[in-house]
Amino acid sequence: MFGMNTHMEWKNMKNSKGFTLIEILIALTIFSVGLLAIAGLQVSAIRYNSGSNLRTSTTALAQGIMEQVMALESDDPLLRVSGTNTANIDPNDYDGDGDATTLRLPGAGSFTANWVVTKDIPVSRVSRITVNVLAASGRSMTLTSFKRYSL
Repeated sequence: MFGMNTHMEWKNMKNSKGFTLIEILIALTIFSVGLLAIAGLQVSAIRYNSGSNLRTSTTALAQGIMEQVMALESDDPLLRVSGTNTANIDPNDYDGDGDATTLRLPGAGSFTANWVVTKDIPVSRVSRITVNVLAASGRSMTLTSFKRYSL
């Protein structure tokens, strides 16, 4: 009788439903490889988002300075044609210090800005204004616009 009970228990175990230990280990291995792949993608996404933030900040700053330069009267001393003018304009006073020689934007870093005014090229009574913003990382943004001036 003793042997019969053991045989019946073994037979019941064969018919029972569930996962074996090896199946669980294989599933966990596949799952962990998938998680590692997703973690690697997350690192790449963070890196690319950081670059996008820097490009957006540089572009917004260049556009802000260009708008303020374009709003100046044509006889304003800041529009003199003496080569490169360091930006004394700080659009919206982003960093709170009132000067734009070095701009510090929270979350984006430091920038330097300047502009060049060239008059009568290519058309008379028209100034070409080029704004250049350089990030501390070395990335730059250059915008060019034209403004008609009165004599």
